[in-house]
Amino acid sequence: MNKYRQILSYLRARPFLVLLVPLMVVILLLPDKWLLRDTEVEWLGEEYTFQARITDYPVERAKTYRLTALVTAVHDTAWEATRGRVYLYMAKDSTVAALQPNEVIVFRGKVRRPDSIGTFDYATYLRRQGIAGTAYVGTRKWHAIGTSSRWSLRIAAKQLQHRLVNRYREVGISGNELGTLAALTLGYREELDPGVRQAFQRAGAAHVLAVSGLHTGIIYGVLWALLTGFGLWTPLYEQKWRRRVLSVVIIVAMWGYALLTGLTPSVVRSVIMVTIMQTAYMCYRNPLSLNSVAAAAFLILMVRPTDLYSVSFQLSFAAVTAILLICPKAIRIPIRQKWLSVPVNWAVNLMMVSIAAQLGTMPFTLYYFRQCSNYFLLTNLLVILLATIVTMLAFALLTVGWIPGVASILAIPLDGLVWVLNSVTTWIEQLPGAVTTL
Repeated sequence: MNKYRQILSYLRARPFLVLLVPLMVVILLLPDKWLLRDTEVEWLGEEYTFQARITDYPVERAKTYRLTALVTAVHDTAWEATRGRVYLYMAKDSTVAALQPNEVIVFRGKVRRPDSIGTFDYATYLRRQGIAGTAYVGTRKWHAIGTSSRWSLRIAAKQLQHRLVNRYREVGISGNELGTLAALTLGYREELDPGVRQAFQRAGAAHVLAVSGLHTGIIYGVLWALLTGFGLWTPLYEQKWRRRVLSVVIIVAMWGYALLTGLTPSVVRSVIMVTIMQTAYMCYRNPLSLNSVAAAAFLILMVRPTDLYSVSFQLSFAAVTAILLICPKAIRIPIRQKWLSVPVNWAVNLMMVSIAAQLGTMPFTLYYFRQCSNYFLLTNLLVILLATIVTMLAFALLTVGWIPGVASILAIPLDGLVWVLNSVTTWIEQLPGAVTTL
């Protein structure tokens, strides 16, 4: 009995273990730990009959639909159980467009590792994403045999994400605005126009379209403001038990957001960092430290070691590390006019953070993309403000949009602001000398 009391008192003194230990257990149980093993399959390069379970919605290409599928069995002389994720490029057909996650199909084809694209080793890139190979499937080379009853957290997340994108469509948002809004708030980039994507990249705002630290920071800030009464209830937050309750609520809400965005690696990285940060707050420790960044990197690489070679992993941790080293504390310029103090200090701190992030990520962007955006300060000053307002309006629409008339009212300014966001980004991208190319 005394041992149980000692364990209980130990956990009470270290509440971060109550959160971090279950988090580590859940992460270790995810199937991503078999990422590379599932790409080492024997059926590459030869034509076989495969049984596969669809794990994502069809993505329309110029001449085909691309589907992600998990091969579960292969037939040569007899059916043999196997496992490996593949990209299927299927000839356009109304039946292909109607396929849903968890549907099981049988197809005949040849799965192979793709060729390199110029100097880009596409096959190695796919392996690090857990994709064993790709296959083209003709119109009469496949048929559906039913629906799997197996439940998957990732498939459930994809289904929720798809419903929310359809919610945007239902309120009248379409075209480039729909593509940008879906990428900005839900991490769904399949509707994103290639021209818009290029404009964001050249203007130095590509991070806005990849759900990551910026977006989790916005959601975290909104949650903290709501749970502390926009700072009015901060003394209550300082009470130990209230701080712990609010921290748990914020952590659960942030993981809910990660689920809503399809559990993409970039958002999972950000949410793990928020979890560690909020746990440090709970224990009255310094949350924004290099130790927190190192702990987040350790947890991620423990589960997905191949993320070390991911460009987004390198860019995100380089940016956060540079920000902590160059501007660890917010700058406050003394201004007598209170109405002017907040926007001026916000703009100054945003520019400092942008400069720090740009310095940290510049070696990687020059190495991988051979280009540098020259107006990144102007871009971040305008685009991040617009993206913040758009994100808050979008989540208001998704949260209270079921009330009659509310969704239609919110959709009007939301659609207009996304149009402004696209227009501002395109304008910056077209300025003389916007990009330096090596």
